[in-house]
Amino acid sequence: MHPVESYLTSLQASLGAGTPETSGYPALSNLLNAIGDTLTPRITAVIHPANNGAGIPDGGLFSSKELKKHGHEANTLFGKLKPERGVIEVKPLDKDLSAFESSDQIRTYLENYGQILLTNYRSYAIWSMVGGKPIRGEHYHFAPSEQEFWTKAHALRADPCFPLNTQRLLIGVNQFVRSKSVLEKQRRDTAKI
Repeated sequence: MHPVESYLTSLQASLGAGTPETSGYPALSNLLNAIGDTLTPRITAVIHPANNGAGIPDGGLFSSKELKKHGHEANTLFGKLKPERGVIEVKPLDKDLSAFESSDQIRTYLENYGQILLTNYRSYAIWSMVGGKPIRGEHYHFAPSEQEFWTKAHALRADPCFPLNTQRLLIGVNQFVRSKSVLEKQRRDTAKI
């Protein structure tokens, strides 16, 4: 099954049965990990990494290179490591991301982690902190509303050849997973001096 088809099927099965924001975490994690498995170094999505001084993000993206560096200690270091590829903040499917983009929560995450993937499962926006200012990067809207999202999801389940632009979703999320946070780049540059 295509990763986006699996994502939509999992969301459809879980979102109606649980909390609107959190019940889709497994589907999102599986999508991000399917993308991360194709990259070098491999990227792993971790739901609810530990608080590193900015609250507990919904997810974090760690590179295998980052985890390998710590060997057998890696599993116990999630509380100490900052996600090299940034954090994930999830909002409910019926909420518009623009209502959260300038929130204190998002700004705090950007100041601490340097990069964030903000999503409501149907839209994705990458934000980075550049020169002390939040900058919106790539964004992708699978559907403009919750109703249209479910219409597209049902159409895909009924006909796997339904013409959705699933490749663009994969490319957009892939770009986020690939990119290192600005703060991580600055830390590495400082360490070289």
